Amino acid sequence: MKKFYLLAMLAIVVTIFSACQKDELIDEQLQTVALGEEKPDVYVENGYLVIQNFEAIDSLISMLQNKSLEEQSRWENQMGLTSAKIFRAEASNKLAEFDKESDAKNYANRLVKEGYFSMADSSLCYPFNNYSWDCILNKNGIIKIDDVLYCFQQDDQITVIDGKIETLNHFLNNPEACDTALIKIFSAPKLKSTIPVNYGTVASQRIISEGGGVRWSLSFLYDKITQQALDPQGHLITIQTGVKYYLYFHKEKKGVFGWRDSQGIFSHQHLSYNLGGNYDPIQGEYSMNFTNMTPATDYTQINTSELSNVYLDVKGWKFNGALSPIPSSYPGPAPIINNFSCNGKLESHALIINLTIN
Repeated sequence: MKKFYLLAMLAIVVTIFSACQKDELIDEQLQTVALGEEKPDVYVENGYLVIQNFEAIDSLISMLQNKSLEEQSRWENQMGLTSAKIFRAEASNKLAEFDKESDAKNYANRLVKEGYFSMADSSLCYPFNNYSWDCILNKNGIIKIDDVLYCFQQDDQITVIDGKIETLNHFLNNPEACDTALIKIFSAPKLKSTIPVNYGTVASQRIISEGGGVRWSLSFLYDKITQQALDPQGHLITIQTGVKYYLYFHKEKKGVFGWRDSQGIFSHQHLSYNLGGNYDPIQGEYSMNFTNMTPATDYTQINTSELSNVYLDVKGWKFNGALSPIPSSYPGPAPIINNFSCNGKLESHALIINLTIN
């Protein structure tokens, strides 16, 4: 029955992306994923995605994260999903519709409870820190990978070993009474500088247009690179094999109350990279680093569709030696930045923003 259900869902995905192709909205890569050539078994239960493994997630994210909202919505409507990406976009549009500041503020207060608005910054935000997953997480930051349920929050990653939504709800409502054998909590990732014990915050830079009507941010983040392997007992598990660095672009426009997301085309100019030399706490050793100090002569356009939030993979690192099972208390190799510098700009503005990390 389960096999039939998965085949049925895959057939739906094929139909979705075939229809998108006719509208010339989805490229060949999306069709490849949809047709099952990379076999990312995916369906929806309890309002969140269930995906076969981390490799399938990587494929799906790379296909969706910089696609237009129309493409994302079409896929989600057929799947029966509301992602964090679409929820935030719809909230931004609604926030822009208010003529009275009091009405906009009341709606913003509702978004605060959902984790999608910050009164400290008067702007839209996410209730989790892994922005690049916004296209596959539901609005509560939940996803199921294989048999494990994950709930991503602003400060923590909640891992539900038995994969049951009831276990997660029990923990969220009464964490003290929850079985600790079924719930694992991991702290939000931090970027490290050249000293392996010195954790830092995610680096970001922001610039505001003349007159203050538009602002946009450029952030540097990282994520795990994973693969599947057999543990000593012969069980198939997902392990961390390295880290991935990426850029996050974010454009906003001043509204009746606070800032709302605004679409734009982003371009990036490489200035210098010196990444890696990452420290492995189990091996007690450093890996090789990746250095490119040759500046690009011009800007490279990142996205072809206008989006509020855009992502660019900078460099993926694979490591030798010890690997970390997921879930695990082992943090994995340290994401070290010796130097990173780049410029970015909007197609619609002459402003240039620089992000440099030393």
